[in-house]
Parts: sequence; C-alpha cells; structure tokens
Amino acid sequence: MNDVKDFGPYTVKNVKNFMGRDTYGFNCTLYRDGKKVAFCIDDGNGGEVDIQWTGPRPKSHEDKKGWEKWRNFRDEQEKLLASHVKSLPKVKSEYCEDGLTIDQGWFITELVNKFEKEKDVRKMRRQCQTKTLYRTPDQGKTQYYIHSAPFAKQFGDALRQKYGKDVEIFNEVFEQGNIPSVL
Repeated sequence: MNDVKDFGPYTVKNVKNFMGRDTYGFNCTLYRDGKKVAFCIDDGNGGEVDIQWTGPRPKSHEDKKGWEKWRNFRDEQEKLLASHVKSLPKVKSEYCEDGLTIDQGWFITELVNKFEKEKDVRKMRRQCQTKTLYRTPDQGKTQYYIHSAPFAKQFGDALRQKYGKDVEIFNEVFEQGNIPSVL
C-alpha cells in the first residue's frame, strides 16, 4: 500500500468492498478532474481490475453518431489514464532490480486504498470528538481502545502513568496534525 504517490487528477467514489474467491474485491467509480469516467471492478478472484468506461451513451443501437461520440470519449479516457500511469516512477522491490512498473489495476487499487484510509481517518476523527481513543504498547498494530469519556489532559496523563510514555493517544495525535499509527 502507498506505492503510488501521485494520483494526479484521479479520484474514486462509491467504493464497495466484498469477499471474492481468492481475496477481497471492490467496485468503485473512477473520476478524472471531478467527472465520472469509469466503473471499476476487482472481483477478488485473482484477475485484473476491469475498467468499464462510462460517458455519453447513445440512445439506441442505430445511433451511429452517438456511438462514435462514446468511442471517442472512451479512447481519450483510456489514453489519459495510460499516460498518467506510465509517468509514475517504478516501485522498489527486493525481487526486481529495476523496480516494479505500476499498471492501471494497481493504480486504481491504490486509489481505493487511499479512499478507504481517508474514510477511516474521518471516522476516527469523529470518534475523537466524543471519546478517547488510544493504543497501548502491548497491543497489535491495528488494535486500540475506545474509552467512552471525552478526552481530557488529565486522562492522557493517567494513561501515560499506567502504560508508559509509548501509549499513543489518538486525540493528541490528531491535535498535532498527524495520523495514528493504526492507520
């Protein structure tokens, strides 16, 4: 995760996750400069991400001008995405000296990961408004406590006294402009 650093004009919305045969899958809507350009599906069965280009669909099968307009839209969007992905630097890998080349499926998967992380950050920030969230040094990387009381400096001091200076209090982490380590 976080292999892509430059998402350019691309974002995703309407992300839905589900369990496929091999791994988790997703579907989402791909946007370029705020305009919907494709519907993307990773079916979780080990294959490629399927990109279904949207655009001005013709009203009937006989509408040749409408189909031509749609094909032009699709071709342009495919070229723009391919160009952006091709411009991305290779990802360092212990398995490949030259690095790994990011493809369109990897790029879209990273967009979905970014979307999910931002959603988790928003949820955690909302929780910090009315609760105290913290992780003790003995907990796993993704585990943390949610205390029903709103955060107060005295409570933070009591947590540090009980668990030591390595306790991570998410309320304070957000106040400092950072993101908790569990994300």
